[in-house]
Amino acid sequence: MWPVFRKFFSRSTSLNVLFGDVIHATPREHGINSGSFFEWRVKKSLDSTQIYVSLAMIPDGYAGSEGSPTNHINFDLVTATRVRDKLNECIEFARRHDRSMPNHTTGDN
Repeated sequence: MWPVFRKFFSRSTSLNVLFGDVIHATPREHGINSGSFFEWRVKKSLDSTQIYVSLAMIPDGYAGSEGSPTNHINFDLVTATRVRDKLNECIEFARRHDRSMPNHTTGDN
């Protein structure tokens, strides 16, 4: 039964990414609010043809015009430096992994 769902979900770009596998994740960084977090992830699409760098987060809070909130998470300078370094780590990991994947695409349109 799973191959049927896999094929169905992989037809949609968003579902293909949503149900893809997390192949690398950085440790969570917490913002000002103890319940907030920020985590970089490298995901492989469900059909294993693409690599994505994604962000998982629960913000400190949000504010914005009705129906269009803008989310914020705040870091001190030490944490911001770690976040930047972890993003660079994920980008390099994704580049190395993307070259080794079948059906490699350059992303050019």
